[in-house]
Amino acid sequence: MYKKHWSLQKLPFENTPDTEFFFESDKHQEAFSRLSYVVDEKKSCAVITGAYGTGKTLILKALEREFRKKGYMFSLVNNPRLDDLGLLKMILHNFTGHNVPERKEDVLMGLEKIMRDTYQDGKHVVVVIDEAQLIEDAYVFEELRLLLNFQTETRFLVTLLLSGQPELKGKLDSNKQFSQRIVLSYNLEPLSFGETEKYIEHRLKISGLAENIFNEAALELLYKRSGGIPRWINNIANMSMLTAFSKGEKSIGSEIVAEAIESSK
Repeated sequence: MYKKHWSLQKLPFENTPDTEFFFESDKHQEAFSRLSYVVDEKKSCAVITGAYGTGKTLILKALEREFRKKGYMFSLVNNPRLDDLGLLKMILHNFTGHNVPERKEDVLMGLEKIMRDTYQDGKHVVVVIDEAQLIEDAYVFEELRLLLNFQTETRFLVTLLLSGQPELKGKLDSNKQFSQRIVLSYNLEPLSFGETEKYIEHRLKISGLAENIFNEAALELLYKRSGGIPRWINNIANMSMLTAFSKGEKSIGSEIVAEAIESSK
């Protein structure tokens, strides 16, 4: 609605995992680098946790984009609230893109074939489970652990990445057999004020704006109300731009941000 008002090429604060907007704060770059190490070295399993909206999914999508260029195969499951067979079938479907077998043994054989064929091609398989804190059934974690038994004498045939909110850590800590397979864990913290300012500038620049239209007071209020969580930054910044557009304003001060916050309650 307000793209024409600022001559934008695209909307800057959509809450979608658009990797073009990936912002490399120190925290996000650290998370990306650690996960990249696990994938590149074909390790067994890594875990990334963080509060809702901190940017975990975007990191995973950026990682997938980077490693697909190198020939890695990815299966990303966004909703793991399934039983053990359902999750295995979803993983296989994401690899093949077509209907999968009904029987568990056939699903496992299908997954093993993909892993070994990919290995023979000199490539690697990565399984990503997002929102993994939603997994309630212990059998699901057991099936994921058993996937890591697919290996050669020298390396794993699959790397498993789990992403979720902080409660995921407790679930994994209580599952000793699974937690022993985890080689790396990282907790993604919210942005600082300085990072929030750069984050907004980055997204505006990607969208076609050369300068930050939010003044210092607006940024301070936006940071205070968002807590440095990217999803909330996006929500407030988007509503602020819509409010400014409705008033015919090209710059955004704290009074516009405050009005945007109030109108979004």
